[in-house]
Amino acid sequence: MTTAAASQIDYREYLRLDMMPHILCPGCGHGIVLKAILRAIHRLGLRREEVVFVSGIGCSSRIVGYVDFCTLHTTHGRPLTFATGLKLARPALHVIVITGDGDGLAIGGNHLIHAARRNVDLTCLLLNNAIYGMTGGQGAPTTPEGARSSITPGGAIEPAFDACRLALGAGASFVARGLTAQPLQLDDLIVQAMEHKGFSFLEVLSDCPEFFGRYNDLGRGPEMLQAQRSHVEWIGAALAEKQYVPGLGSDAPSHGAAPAFNAGVLHREARPDLGAQLAQRAKAAPIAPARRPGLAAAPEAARGGTAASGTAAGPMRIRLAGAGGQGIVLAGLLLAEAAVAAGRNATHAQAYGPESRGGASKAEVIISDGEIEFPCADRVDALVALTREAYDRYVSLLEPDGTLVVDRDQVPVESTNGFACHALPIAATAQQALGTTMGANLVALGAIVGLTAAAPVEAVERVVAARRPGGSAERALTAFRAGLALVAPS
Repeated sequence: MTTAAASQIDYREYLRLDMMPHILCPGCGHGIVLKAILRAIHRLGLRREEVVFVSGIGCSSRIVGYVDFCTLHTTHGRPLTFATGLKLARPALHVIVITGDGDGLAIGGNHLIHAARRNVDLTCLLLNNAIYGMTGGQGAPTTPEGARSSITPGGAIEPAFDACRLALGAGASFVARGLTAQPLQLDDLIVQAMEHKGFSFLEVLSDCPEFFGRYNDLGRGPEMLQAQRSHVEWIGAALAEKQYVPGLGSDAPSHGAAPAFNAGVLHREARPDLGAQLAQRAKAAPIAPARRPGLAAAPEAARGGTAASGTAAGPMRIRLAGAGGQGIVLAGLLLAEAAVAAGRNATHAQAYGPESRGGASKAEVIISDGEIEFPCADRVDALVALTREAYDRYVSLLEPDGTLVVDRDQVPVESTNGFACHALPIAATAQQALGTTMGANLVALGAIVGLTAAAPVEAVERVVAARRPGGSAERALTAFRAGLALVAPS
């Protein structure tokens, strides 16, 4: 264990003083946890740029706003998913997830299971105050059976989650439990968790006198801390059998039996973490790009690119937009698959409403010969708009020298604002070629490929033939080629 930084800590060096005073309730155990985390980082001698905190939503997540480190504040129940991506992208960082029993075990329980199963190399501190403190004292997954809350005035009827057993069963390689009543031991546990290589899960029993203590007649902060000290056995390695005592150590007989949790390091094992396994796999043998059945690699002659299609000059960003049911997402997927088949890098992102017909729909494709660091773009080089709503919403994102393609029967463009605007009879062309407008997405795909050379025509045709959108490769290719013809030089 690293003990190089055993000197006195000046907490002000690690806090955002402009965020003070904090808004934690009097007696809340989370303040004790915050100081323990800072002492652990101080002992390990870590620099600010080596540590990132990730939080979800809840009382526990409040403390992340007070630390003067890089912090990532995410959505309810999802901090572990964000942290996983962060750790895989920047494996040298110490990633610390601060979550609560509601955030981490209720809405986020499934993410906890799989982060533990994958053995992601990060440290997860789950602050268990046995209640939803931020939203009014409702019962949580960890509320003991018989304990009162704002929604269970007669006492909870379900048994409480044992977070450590859940993490252990899911495959966490380090599992421990600490207490706000024993802050020095908590320091040691946080240090051990951060030093462990793999998924480290540390549950911290943290008192909530404002709601849990008040609803269950357990007193304020000092009384609740004393109850912790009286009824927890500190152990080193093995998970002992639970003992049961009335009322979480309180003499109040108001809420049945509750577990006297064992604390300490409950489980530790050495096994490869997810990042190490992925790195080893990548070194062992390069993985060939996956291809759909019937879709062979494009010939070398079709693998070329131009500056307009995102080579050394940078990636090309294309957004296709319209209404649900127009096949916008499929058109984007075909374009991305064609680029990959031609030997380039591509990403495809999509968004659409709940309606199967109507509503907004968009697809975004980024194509590049280099790495693509993020699958979404704030600005685009080409925009295809098949509805007026799509044009109005996204035209402001188009680069000044970008390419604009609209269905002229749906989008009356009064001013091109300097764009290379192509108002084409897209739906009408599909109707003429196929007898239906259902192929308008493929006509639009042909037009944008013809105008931008975002992917080789041959590669797109091979993808279209393999996917057979609409059930017929011949009809799909007819629509695509009709779009090419719309923009072919006369």
